[in-house]
Amino acid sequence: MPLELTQRMEPTVRVAPSSDYAEAMSVLASGVVMVTTELAARPWGMTVSAFASVSAEPPTILVSLHSETAAARAIAQTRGFGVSILGRQHSAAAHHGATRGAAKFLEPFVDRHGEGGNPAIAGALAHLECEVVDQVEVADHTILFARVREVRGAKCGEPLVYFRRAYRTLIAHGKPSLGRRSPCLSS
Repeated sequence: MPLELTQRMEPTVRVAPSSDYAEAMSVLASGVVMVTTELAARPWGMTVSAFASVSAEPPTILVSLHSETAAARAIAQTRGFGVSILGRQHSAAAHHGATRGAAKFLEPFVDRHGEGGNPAIAGALAHLECEVVDQVEVADHTILFARVREVRGAKCGEPLVYFRRAYRTLIAHGKPSLGRRSPCLSS
């Protein structure tokens, strides 16, 4: 019996235009963090907004990095990185870490290293020392899942937020309730 040759065509998956997608994502306000590591024995960092808490038990986060960045390659080798959660005073550091194609050495912005040896941004609202436990390649990005091994340097302060392609800060409306204080972690 002769085999029939048939051509199988994969169904065409409709994808939104990248420009429409980018515009839609620009209206999702997000906190700003700096993913830090060592590169050539110097502090290096990359500003990201694709960061999220995954679990509190055990403490686990995720961060998405473009797969071909120096930070992604360095983290792939060491399997560890830091995350500094940036405050309103860190817009210069955020711009520095977000400049495409530029070296992102952090000497002007770092005041210490975490116990895991990763750079920490001076005055960050919090700094997390993380160890990669899994990763997934999706499109041109690597999503890193990491256990938080240490939390240090959390301070009171206002967050830096990214919204409509600009760094912004929050404005509190109304007066805080009497007897309620803003919870702050201490170092």
